[in-house]
Amino acid sequence: MEAGLRTLNESTRYVAVHDGARPLVTPQAIEQVFELARKHGAASLAEAVRDTLKRASNDLVVQESIDRNQVYAMQTPQVFERSLLEQAYAAVFNNGQLVTDEVSAVELLGRKVVLVPNEDVNFKITYERDLKLAEEVLRQRRRG
Repeated sequence: MEAGLRTLNESTRYVAVHDGARPLVTPQAIEQVFELARKHGAASLAEAVRDTLKRASNDLVVQESIDRNQVYAMQTPQVFERSLLEQAYAAVFNNGQLVTDEVSAVELLGRKVVLVPNEDVNFKITYERDLKLAEEVLRQRRRG
């Protein structure tokens, strides 16, 4: 990602990060995330966690329940002011931190990221079974 930032025109103010494993994102969701990023400096599409969550030991024995109230699964796109994202990457690399997404990198700076609750389907296509589900979502969207 750092290499991608270096290729941007100097006048670029906002950067959107989107993974190719989420091809079902809607134009409306992208616009909503961008608008909130313009107001707050950083925003991400997210989905409220609806499943019951459990923490388990290494041998897969349930240890405790996790309160899912106000817990969100991060999605993309994630949109940031360019300078904020550059600062976040610098902090990650300079401190040898490991993060799983850009929101986590911005969190390390103590900066606020506003969430846009996703109103549509935007799951990751990770397994072959996901392709069949994605195809059905696209068929339904075409039907209107």
